[in-house]
Amino acid sequence: MVEFINTLGRETFHKMFADSPQLIALLDAKFGGSENEASRDRLLELVDESDYSLRHWVESVRTVQAWLDTHGLEMSTEDQLGYICCAGESAGAGSNLSHLPSLVADVLNAYGCERALKKG
Repeated sequence: MVEFINTLGRETFHKMFADSPQLIALLDAKFGGSENEASRDRLLELVDESDYSLRHWVESVRTVQAWLDTHGLEMSTEDQLGYICCAGESAGAGSNLSHLPSLVADVLNAYGCERALKKG
């Protein structure tokens, strides 16, 4: 999480995530520390390339993870980010749906996720 604070600045990070300890915990678990550097870099790259905020991306990761958990499935963080990216792109430039987590939930509910594998 320190990596995000250093990248975004303390004030920006606080504005984005202070109201959600769950999102901060998710950020730390999936993207914090040196072992998650590649995932963190990919997340920040995707945020920069998209019309959605970092908060929307992190909420979308939470949406995907909850769906996977509910269905007894698992998927790498990189694949989760790829899924979110595809869901966001599927809305198209003229889309009225500007809340990425809702879009991701709709795509998951409609199509599922073929890259997800059964746990264990």
